Amino acid sequence: MEDNVQGKKMKPLFRLERYFFTRTSCVATPNFQKGKVKDGNVEARAGLMNNQQDPSRWRINLEIGWSKDMDRSGVPYDFALKVVGFFICPDTKEGSEEHNRKIAPHIYVQGSSLLYSLAMEYLRNITAAGPYGPFILPTYSFVPSDLKAGRNNPKMFYVGKSPFDKGLIN
Repeated sequence: MEDNVQGKKMKPLFRLERYFFTRTSCVATPNFQKGKVKDGNVEARAGLMNNQQDPSRWRINLEIGWSKDMDRSGVPYDFALKVVGFFICPDTKEGSEEHNRKIAPHIYVQGSSLLYSLAMEYLRNITAAGPYGPFILPTYSFVPSDLKAGRNNPKMFYVGKSPFDKGLIN
């Protein structure tokens, strides 16, 4: 899939191969009153991993939920989501370790943002049938500095040994 921009062929950095939810929890808050909504703090934590055998394969684990120390009585739903996304980035298949380290923050930001958007729609669909109507997550920004020191080595983690990895990507 390529786009033409001013006569130049542009190919995407990566593509989402597959995603799924490994945890979905959503509970309507008892006695919630619509007019008394409190602002809650949504937290999102993402982890980026690269496959050691095939550097073109990347995985992002994303967890989304309310802040742990927040009073949940003022929000319509208490929720927790975990979503896993598998991405293919052909540009990193033959890239050097240094090249892959430079491209990892882009995959992290764009891939996490894509998974967050999918989770946003998923939660909206779940809550649409709930007593307080659909709940839409607030926007969230992922930044490259979220990659912790030492965790942005693209050859560090993902080796395809998770129970979810079997037969997912050729």
